[in-house]
Amino acid sequence: MALRAEQAAQTRERILDAALACYRETGIGSTSLQAVARRAEVSAATVLNHFGSAAGLAKVVIDSLTATLQIPDDSEWPETGRPARVRRLMQELFEFWERSRPWFEIFRAELDVDPALRDGQAGLWQAIGELYARVFGAALGDARRRGAIFGLTAPGTFTALRDAGMSVEDAAELIADTLIRTVTEEPEAAERRLQA
Repeated sequence: MALRAEQAAQTRERILDAALACYRETGIGSTSLQAVARRAEVSAATVLNHFGSAAGLAKVVIDSLTATLQIPDDSEWPETGRPARVRRLMQELFEFWERSRPWFEIFRAELDVDPALRDGQAGLWQAIGELYARVFGAALGDARRRGAIFGLTAPGTFTALRDAGMSVEDAAELIADTLIRTVTEEPEAAERRLQA
């Protein structure tokens, strides 16, 4: 019995690996169950037996990919002060964007048509929003600060900095320094500085 369970787990992993490779090459919407089955060297019925449907397979692949990419998690950060936590967040977030960059580029075009991708993206932004709430706290209550936080930490901002030749570390440091000034400064002082 243990041998059968082990074989089933190996087959499931082969199918997931095959689906990931197919999605990378042609996207989720253009990948058929038959293509995944051929690549995994199993029948389409075996793929359906393990995942129920193409949508079920896509959801498991995206969930697995999200876990592998490791969304930043502050639960074990030793840093306690806001500036130190902002620096840690920027370093980990920008490392995450770097790991995720190829997948964002592949899946971006399919967000409007694939429910698994939309759900995955919604889960990603929910986790990041909760992380931001723990790191930035009340600063998110101010619309200008919230706009600065989300704008400066967006994947597009990171990509622009990387495309301009900055390292992940330099980009994280630049944005952390900017955010520390933005979120620790009193709103009135920030307004005066902007008007000067």
